[in-house]
Amino acid sequence: MFLIKKSMDVIDIYAWITLYREALTNCIIDNAYRSKYYWLLKLRCKGENRLLKIEPSQRIHLSQNEPSSRSIDKFTSYLRAHVRDGRINNISQPWWERIVVFESIKRGEVLRHYIEILPRGVWVITNSENRILYASRFEEFKDRVIKVGLQYTPPPLRGLSPLTSSEDLLKAFLTGKDLVRSIVSEWGLPGYVAEELLLRTGLYEDKNKRPSEVSRSDLERLIEEYRRLLAESIQGHGYLVRYENTYELYSAFKPRLFEEVYEREIILTDFNNAVDVYFTELELYLDLEEKRRQLEEALRAQKKRIEEQLKRIEELKKEYEEINEALKAIYENYSHVYNVFECILRVKNTRGWSALGECGVLRADQKRGLVCFVLLNREVCFNIRKSLEQQIIELEKRRGELSEKIKRAEEVLTDMEKSVFKIEEEFKVKIYSKPAPKFWFEKYRWTITRSGFLVIAGKDSSQNEAIVKKYLGNSDIFLHADIHGAPATVLIRGSRDPSMEDIFDAAVIAACYSKAWKAGFSYIDVYWVWGNQVSKAPPPGEYLSKGAFMVYGERHYLKVPLVLGVGLKLYCDQVYGDYIKVFVGSPQVVKQFSLSYVLITPGDMNLDDAKTEVTKKLVENAYRKTSVMYTNIEENVKNMLPGSLRIIESGIGEGLSKCED
Repeated sequence: MFLIKKSMDVIDIYAWITLYREALTNCIIDNAYRSKYYWLLKLRCKGENRLLKIEPSQRIHLSQNEPSSRSIDKFTSYLRAHVRDGRINNISQPWWERIVVFESIKRGEVLRHYIEILPRGVWVITNSENRILYASRFEEFKDRVIKVGLQYTPPPLRGLSPLTSSEDLLKAFLTGKDLVRSIVSEWGLPGYVAEELLLRTGLYEDKNKRPSEVSRSDLERLIEEYRRLLAESIQGHGYLVRYENTYELYSAFKPRLFEEVYEREIILTDFNNAVDVYFTELELYLDLEEKRRQLEEALRAQKKRIEEQLKRIEELKKEYEEINEALKAIYENYSHVYNVFECILRVKNTRGWSALGECGVLRADQKRGLVCFVLLNREVCFNIRKSLEQQIIELEKRRGELSEKIKRAEEVLTDMEKSVFKIEEEFKVKIYSKPAPKFWFEKYRWTITRSGFLVIAGKDSSQNEAIVKKYLGNSDIFLHADIHGAPATVLIRGSRDPSMEDIFDAAVIAACYSKAWKAGFSYIDVYWVWGNQVSKAPPPGEYLSKGAFMVYGERHYLKVPLVLGVGLKLYCDQVYGDYIKVFVGSPQVVKQFSLSYVLITPGDMNLDDAKTEVTKKLVENAYRKTSVMYTNIEENVKNMLPGSLRIIESGIGEGLSKCED
């Protein structure tokens, strides 16, 4: 995988601020979190929730992808204490550099945020007078210090703004070594933008020429093209460059260089989407690389341990063989050994150690009491301070100990080899942990029917109210379980006519997320009506509470069993690529569209245990179908479960197993 961009460039920053300044101004910062790579601000913008990802040195953008795990570090704690509940104001790019500045206002106090999308960049929070209050990292650089109480100073600025006079741009450009490096070093643009400008100006073939070798008129056209490219970058379009199922690059302008010269596929979306998708892919790539690195380290360490274990086994076996051979020789020549041993004791006691040669002793260690002699062409040693029988017993004991040690060491070696095999198998397993984009309807309960109609249902009275007011059209279908405490459910019809099977699929959501589930019902009646039969207007003299509504005219009833399907569904999207979502619906729908599925009904298994068990079955069955291990779905599973449950079936679904290239 080759990703050309590792961070947003100066044109990206300019485009993003220009395009999204208005949308972010006056947003309320609801909360702050820390993820593995970035900080996440949860925003409330004119009734709509948004996620702002900020990673100094890398990026700042809105996102549809929520991290699988969140944490709180010291900087997050500061954000929660001093920035949460504040209002965003005044977003800007004060210098022609990769630095984003915005203000947050809370109870009249203004905090200024400097977010440096630069190498070793920092998120610095200052007061209105630019005195540093806190930072994502405190550090002393060669040219500045990030420390509480000091005045904030930006890093040395590089590059000239395109709004600088043409004469100044031209003068700086002429100091460069060649056309590409002049654009990069003097104008502060990345290499791919430099080549893009040269291509658009017709100077691509001359990119290695010195600036002095190119006519002034051509250089003036280059400046004009630079400004045109900048104007194009704030039109709102985002372009993703795809090569071999990987995004190499994104840009705010159409990358003709990659389309015409490198013949890459170009995918059009909006700019923020392009940034979000690209960095989501980058996160996945970095995670996989980290996983591979960890596996490689574990493999190297385990192989080293195996080598050490083999050496240890060899040493134990060598000692075992020596003792075994010695005992064999002693037993086969016991009378001779006994006589020599007795001779040694007698001579030592009568004439001393110097005379032991008479008994055939080769060498003796008086201090340790050891004597050695030849037995069947091998040297054997005994301690004359112990009896011969005692020493034979000790040799037998040691031989037994060595036998057990060798056995245990070989068992450990087998486990080590199995571990190596397991690690090597992990290299072959494709791990899928890519976060899925989040769409507007996912804040509600939702499903699709077997014919592809979208169904949404409220999670509480506020959502019930919103669904009826905002999404229920006259020709849509409204459903409600015949019990107090059930979600307002809408099948959005559009221009097509749903079948009774589609209506039943929607009714399953209305039934399973009602209080009938927690009451342990097996069935519940669900009625459906047309949208024009539902009204928020109460009868004269009456009052409708929040989330309540009036239904007029004939109701059509269905008897719906409380059986809900939970599945893993593969989505194929031109922009977002392939991704997985936890998906719920009627058993028929979930089996039809999912990689794997679990069918549940009201029962006694609590939510924490159910989350674990349902996730396990979904992942195992999906792996059987795709040979891909899906991770980070457990919390999404839990959020889909209606309550305590019993699993009645699980298996492999009929849904897509892979996206076509």
